[in-house]
Amino acid sequence: MARLGSTFNAQDHDTTQTDYAELPNGVYKLEIEASDVGPTKAGNGTVLKTTMVVVEPELYKGRKLFTTYNLENANAQAQEIGQRQFASLCRAVGKTEVEDSEDLHFHLFTAKIGLGKPSKDGQHPARAEIKRYFFEDEGDVPEPAVDAVQPSAPAARAQVPANDNRQAAAAKPAGAKPWGTRK
Repeated sequence: MARLGSTFNAQDHDTTQTDYAELPNGVYKLEIEASDVGPTKAGNGTVLKTTMVVVEPELYKGRKLFTTYNLENANAQAQEIGQRQFASLCRAVGKTEVEDSEDLHFHLFTAKIGLGKPSKDGQHPARAEIKRYFFEDEGDVPEPAVDAVQPSAPAARAQVPANDNRQAAAAKPAGAKPWGTRK
């Protein structure tokens, strides 16, 4: 148990939630604002997790993109892919050697972002991911822009949770707290 230090009254706060949408496919200018090195989920390797923030295009400025790089992994193929992706990130930010992940922070780079695949078990939807890094030393780095044509959205699952309160919430008068009044 962890005491909060005071009583928090949830009814005193707005609990309106907005739908989250993945970044659309396109070319983005990004920078890493945070990173962390830790063990793989299985505990037999090392991953670098980064939090990237969109700098351009302006419409998506401030949006976050989370990435994970397998630096060491018991699966040789996973390690090879992770190290290749990490090397591409390093080259994109202009670093040839990295000892501390903070060396990568706040260096602008350009990358192509696209929708990945959903998890095989169906528990997690497709997420935005980096498909390609662009390198300044090669030239021809494209300007940030959202692709004109986007993939069609996957069909929503018609699964309603057992605790669906939408009907009850709709019956309340405007401005009422979603859980009613305190007695």
